[in-house]
Amino acid sequence: MRTKVIPSHLRRGRTRDARCGVASMAVLAMLSLAGMAEARCADLALVLAIDASGSINPGEFALQQQGYAAAFRSAPVQSALAAAGTVDIGVVVCLAAAGTVDIGVVVWGDTAMALQILGFQRVDTPADAEALALRIADLPRTTHGNTGIGRGVAAAVDLLAGSEGCASRSVVNVSGDGPESLAPRPRFHMPLATARQRAADLGITINALAIETEAADLADWYRDNLITGPGAFVMKVDGFEDFAAAIEAKLVREITPLALAAWEADLQSLTFTAATYQAPDRRMSP
Repeated sequence: MRTKVIPSHLRRGRTRDARCGVASMAVLAMLSLAGMAEARCADLALVLAIDASGSINPGEFALQQQGYAAAFRSAPVQSALAAAGTVDIGVVVCLAAAGTVDIGVVVWGDTAMALQILGFQRVDTPADAEALALRIADLPRTTHGNTGIGRGVAAAVDLLAGSEGCASRSVVNVSGDGPESLAPRPRFHMPLATARQRAADLGITINALAIETEAADLADWYRDNLITGPGAFVMKVDGFEDFAAAIEAKLVREITPLALAAWEADLQSLTFTAATYQAPDRRMSP
């Protein structure tokens, strides 16, 4: 049998090609892993921090649940979710592929009572939004008592910090009907100022919806003591009957990237009533 002899320069070439092939496969594997890691990161991580303190009666808490559920079923919110991957470049707004949004829920109240937490759910499709709407609408209330906003915000920040911290934007959406109030010697106490500062240090935005049924200046209190971060804002309503319309508008503004949200905010008042609210037209004139 004749043995095939491969010239040394060809052997070197084949060895080099094999090494390049292995290296290329390694690079592709690394890129694939990077892509998988990127895929796990949301464009927006949003926590809904819902007031369940004693000043909110069962009917008012139900209106909050129904308002959030209706908002996630609405066309404006689902449209904003579909465009959450919008890219902002200077004053030019370019729509990229549909983005990804992770949403969690913290129901807060008295600092001595257990928080109610729904872990993150990825909301990319109308079916995802419907599933989240059902989770919120069906959540049984177990929290009452004093208004421990600091603990609620701290739990929301913990949820965001524990989500691999890789979302492009992290936002806490607070809704409530009063300023922080604590028992004389609370068993568990997280100062709101401490929770707010931690959010600021982590680059987390806190926005607020003030339901001014009892405190007429609650929006100002939220502005001075609660909100923080890029694009932070306060909205207000006079009563729970206007909550659904306001929370829909608030979610659209929070989910929409900052440049486009700021443009839309110029078109409407930050005080909403059920009778006058209309969903914003998201089309930009040339």
